Amino acid sequence: MRVLHVTHQYPPAIGGSEKYIADLSEELAERGHQVDVFTSRSLDYHTWKNELPAREKRNGVDIHRFWSMKRTDFVWRVLHWSQGRYWQSGSRLYEPLILFGGGPLCPGMLATMLLRLPRYELVHLNCLVYSHVIYGYLAARCRDLPIVVTPHIHPEQEVTYNIGYQLDALRGSDHIIADTDGERDFLLELGLDPRRVTTAGIGLRPEEYPLRETRACRQRLGLPEESFVILFLGRQVEYKGLATALEAFIRVHGRHPQAHFLVVGPETDFSRKLFARFEGRLPGVTNLGFVSDDVRLDALNACDCMVLPSEGEAFGIVFLEAWIMGKPVIGPRTVAVSTVIRDGQDGWLVPTDDSDAIAAALKRWINSPALVRQMGQSGRDRVLERYTSDRIADVIEGVYLRTLRAHRRREALE
Repeated sequence: MRVLHVTHQYPPAIGGSEKYIADLSEELAERGHQVDVFTSRSLDYHTWKNELPAREKRNGVDIHRFWSMKRTDFVWRVLHWSQGRYWQSGSRLYEPLILFGGGPLCPGMLATMLLRLPRYELVHLNCLVYSHVIYGYLAARCRDLPIVVTPHIHPEQEVTYNIGYQLDALRGSDHIIADTDGERDFLLELGLDPRRVTTAGIGLRPEEYPLRETRACRQRLGLPEESFVILFLGRQVEYKGLATALEAFIRVHGRHPQAHFLVVGPETDFSRKLFARFEGRLPGVTNLGFVSDDVRLDALNACDCMVLPSEGEAFGIVFLEAWIMGKPVIGPRTVAVSTVIRDGQDGWLVPTDDSDAIAAALKRWINSPALVRQMGQSGRDRVLERYTSDRIADVIEGVYLRTLRAHRRREALE
C-alpha cells in the first residue's frame, strides 16, 4: 500500500499522539508498505515554532515537514475569543477563526497534498483537535482518496471533537480508529455508523523498554535508594493533574516520609508557578523537567508506581510505559482511561481532582509491597498480550485494506 499519514507533529516532538503515528508508520514501513508523513516543523504546539528540518527519513519513513504560522499571544486570544463565541451561539461563522487559532496552519502542506495525493492509495489523519485535519480531509476529498481518521478524542474536553469542521471530518471519513472501547462508544453516541468505527488502541515496542536495575537508576537520578518513588510522567500542564498528584503526595509524605515524588516532563508556566508556591517546603520532591529518552527509561525503572490523574486523555500511553516496566498506575475515572486501567488489577481509577483518593491508594501500596509487584506484573502481562505496536498495526493494516476494497467497489459502481 502507498499511504500518507498527516499529523500535527512528529518525533522528535513528544506526545502520545506523536508516538502513536510514528510507531505505526515505522511498523507499516517494516512490512513493506510505502509510508510518507506530512507534518509541521514544530516541536511545540503552543507556538508552532519552526525548528525541525523540512525533509528527513527515519526508520524507513519519509517525513515531509512544512512551515507553519507561529501561534503568538494574539493568535491565542483569537482562538479563545472565537471558541467562547462559538459555544455561546453555535454559529459556524466562528469556525474559520478557531481553525486559524488552533493551527498548525501550513499552506505548503495543503498545496503539496493537492499536487501529490494521486501518488497515494489512502490518507490517514491523526489527532482531530488540530487544524491540519480539516485541510487534509478537504484535500483527500478533492482527490477522491479514502480517508481514515484517528481522532484521539478526550470526551471530557469538548474542544477535541465538537467543532463543526471536526464533526464534518468524522462523519465524512471512510473509517474512524478509536483508541479505546470507551472512545468507540462515545463516537457511536455522536451518531457514527458502528461499521465505520474500529477500536485499535496504542502499542509499545517492548524492545525499546529494557528493564534496568532499580538501585542503579535511582543513583543516577539522585533519588534515595530505599524510598517509595511515585512518578508523575507527562507535560506539566494543568489538565494533566499535576497539582492534584502533588497534593496527594504531601498528604502521604506526612505519614510516610520514605515516599518520594519524581516529576518528569516538560515544564510550563503553570508548573513553575505551582512549585514556586511551595519553594523550600517540599521535601521529597524531584522535578527533572524535560529529559532524554535514556533518563526517561531510568525514571520508569526507578519508580514504584506512576500517577497521572489527567482530566483529558484519549488513552494515556504513559500507563503502558509504566506497565511494561512492571509498575502499577493510578489514573482518572474518565471515559477512555476507565477502559484501559483495570481497577484493582493493574492500577487504581480515581475521580479527577480527588487528591484524597490518590493518597489512599498510594498508602495502600506503601503498606503492601507484594500488592505493588502483583499489580505491576499484571500490567506488564497485559501490555505484552494486548498493547504491542505490531498487534496495533495488525488491526490498522486490516482497516486500511477493508477501506480500500470498499472504496474500489464504490468506484466500480459509479
